[in-house]
Amino acid sequence: MSQPPKRAMASAAVFLRNLAVFSAVSFVAQFVWEAIQSPIFYGGSPPVCILLCAAGGDVMMGAGLYLLLTAAHGEADWMTRPYTRADWGIMVLYGALLSFYIETRALWLNRWHYDAAMPLIPGTPVGLIPVLQLVLLFPAGLGISRWMINRLIGSAHEMDSQS
Repeated sequence: MSQPPKRAMASAAVFLRNLAVFSAVSFVAQFVWEAIQSPIFYGGSPPVCILLCAAGGDVMMGAGLYLLLTAAHGEADWMTRPYTRADWGIMVLYGALLSFYIETRALWLNRWHYDAAMPLIPGTPVGLIPVLQLVLLFPAGLGISRWMINRLIGSAHEMDSQS
């Protein structure tokens, strides 16, 4: 069996590195958000395992966004460059549409409910806070990840020059 080209291996390594950094950053941000917002879902603090599962689900949705943007750019190292308006638009729309769908479905299936303190999106039964969570944290997580990769780890171009 032939060896994959060096460039393809480097590209796969960059893809996985970027996904790992984004996932780690996202997990921390999502967990903190879940812990802060949980009283307006539950009227109190839920068990940590609930928060961990919720943050894990949020990270999986973020991974979907990362895959979508990677496919749109057609390369693994897109994250190290400044994001375009289209990138920001995809991030915000993805977060808004996905969160609105998840909240609507969960409410309809009685998977959860909101405390009276939860502000609702006008004309809907959907809470504003969970929608803002994905709309704000997906772009923030990608932005922080980009900064970390560029400043602390290095871009793929630097990785290529070292090999």
